[in-house]
This record gives sequence, C-alpha cells and structure tokens, in this order.
Amino acid sequence: MTTRRLFEENVKTQRFEAKVLSCTEEKGKYRIELDATAFFPEGGGQPGDQGELFPGLNENGEPVRVLDTREKAGVIFHVTDKAILEGTEVLGRLNWDKRLRNMQNHSGEHILSGLIHAKYGYNNVGFHMGSDAVTLDLDGVIAPEELPEFERQVNEAIEKNLEIEVFYPTREELEHIDYRSKKEIEGQVRIVRIGDYDTCACCGTHVERTGEIRLIKLLGLQNYKGGVRISMLTGKDAIDDYEKKHATIQEATHLLSVKPDQVDSGIRKLLEANAALKSKLIAFQRQVGEEKANAVLEGTKKVCFLEPNFQNDELREMCNKAAVKAELVLGLLPIREGMCQYVLISTRKDVREAGKELNSRFQGKGGGQPSMVQGTLMADGEEIRSFFLDALNAE
Repeated sequence: MTTRRLFEENVKTQRFEAKVLSCTEEKGKYRIELDATAFFPEGGGQPGDQGELFPGLNENGEPVRVLDTREKAGVIFHVTDKAILEGTEVLGRLNWDKRLRNMQNHSGEHILSGLIHAKYGYNNVGFHMGSDAVTLDLDGVIAPEELPEFERQVNEAIEKNLEIEVFYPTREELEHIDYRSKKEIEGQVRIVRIGDYDTCACCGTHVERTGEIRLIKLLGLQNYKGGVRISMLTGKDAIDDYEKKHATIQEATHLLSVKPDQVDSGIRKLLEANAALKSKLIAFQRQVGEEKANAVLEGTKKVCFLEPNFQNDELREMCNKAAVKAELVLGLLPIREGMCQYVLISTRKDVREAGKELNSRFQGKGGGQPSMVQGTLMADGEEIRSFFLDALNAE
C-alpha cells in the first residue's frame, strides 16, 4: 500500500489529519507510517520535511517531533522522537519555514539549470540543499565571470512571476516533450515546467509561481569532478545575505571614510599604506637586529634573542650574524601565550643535539641541519631563554 501524497494534491498544505498505520522502533527513534501525509520524503537533492504530529488530533497536547521523512517502495515513513500507537488519529503540522525554503531553492535551481543547459548543454549531476547554501554540480565548466549574467536572468524569471506547471504526461505525450533528466524512470513521469526557462522530470516540491522564490544570489563556483559546483541562495536566505553584506559595506564606508562605491579603492589604498609601513618596519627590524648582533662579544658561549616584534626572516638573519661571534645562538619568536617559534644556529658545532634537548624539555617539534634547527616550543619565551642560558648542555 502506497502513502497518499497530500503535497502532490496541494503543495501548500501545512496541516492535515491522518491515521497511524504502523510504528516501529529503529536505533532509538521511531518510524511512523500514516495513511496520508503532507510531509515530503527526502529525494532528488531535497531534504525530507520536518514538523510535528499531534496524537488524538489535539494540537494543544504534547507533540511528537518529526525529525526526518523518508520513502521506501512508495511508503513514506516519518522518523520521530516518540512512538504513536497504531490506529491513532493524528494532526500533522509541517515546519513550513523549512519547507518553503526547500521549495524556493528547488525552483530556483531548476531555472538556473535550465538556463545553463540551454546555453551549454551541461547536465545537473548533483544537487544539495545545505544549511549554509545550496550547491549545484554541473558536468561542464563555466567561467566565474558568467555567474552575474546567469543570476540576472534567473532574477528576471522570478520577476515575471511565471506559473510553475506540474503535470503527468502519458508515455506517448512524453515522447514529444523536450525535457531534462532523461534517465530511466519507472512508472509515471512527473514533469515540472517553468515557462520557456526549464522543463524537467522531477519528484520534488516547488513554489506555484516564480515570484514566490523572491530572489536568487549566486555566491560563487569551484572546479569539481571535471565540472563546476555553484553555490547559491534563494528567498529569505538570499535577502539575509544581502542585508549582512550591506551592513558590512556600511561599516566599511564608516571606517574608511569613503562612499559605498569607493570601498574597494579605499581598501586598496589601505593595503598599499600597510605594505609601505611593513617595509619600513622590516628595515627598522634589520637595523635593530644588526646592532644587537654587532653587540655580541667575540667568543661568547651562548646568546638568546627573545624578539616578539620581529618577523621570522629578520630574526634568523640576526641570529646568523651573531653566530659569527658566539658559539651557539637561539632566536625566539612568541606566537601566542605559551608557545614560541625558535631557530638555533651555530657556525662552529652541530646544533642538532641541543635542538633535541630543547624539543624534549618543552614538548617541541622541529629539526634541521647541523648548522641550524628550527621549530616550535610549548613554553613562554622567558622560561625557554632561562633554560637555554642556565641549564642547556651546549658541549
């Protein structure tokens, strides 16, 4: 016996009454079969619906949560957190916000897939509605620069508020319909048509008119399995994304003291100024490093430089210069509390044993060559310096 699919009779059904035909426990949850349901089961890239069931048709009673909806051999199962006795009449209530989001995503994806298929002949080979974004996988490559035009065309279709047709052609009629997803489908084929934009075989739920999608935003694409994966948002998710980015731009205009359309040039100028300051800082660090290295006395046994404001290259350069006069030179660069990068250098002896001793003492990682080892040590710089100067065996 197959389940009566109320979502196919009226896709906007949010509440319904039904009878429990069976309830079985599975891995700490329950699988409930109803004689009819408005809950869409997972399929075609669309997640299963969630919501609540109220035993005894009592909406004021304790609800049974529907965590997921699945289908097997035409029977729809509701995965729930509690059991309901067979034969019980229930009131079903969908999580409509999630369902509407899924419908907007699915219809928006159809329009985008149809446009790309019409231009390039590429097929949609993967579709996933995630919590952060919707992803669409294509079996061909398009350039990132093409996304704005595809986005414009999809939003144009949304603005037209076209009817989204769902129909079940006969086998004879199907032979004369040009549609996507021409894979072998057993039984009745369900066709979803969106004006001249797309005609596709599909089992999922869709909004009734394109205007209900409200908005689509293409976030970007990446190369994926010989084709591309496009990330996108629709409906409230797209509007929320716009509002967040608008707020970010407004904050940036305030911080940079520029107009909204000048944020990119303002950031560019800031980066250029930062690069110039960094160059001056590096030059200053090298000067300071050279002065400190020159101050080391000839024949000094051990020298340690603890320099929280240096860069790696400048610290290593200073240690190399100091190693001309000292037998063993340690440079320490704190990178966070309780952790330092280090470089250990000598021009007169093999430093690898001393490096192993430091690693052992301070849970360090690193290695190198006889004249230089480097890595990280798990301790504050002062503690490492004290051990190095007072306790480390440098012989």
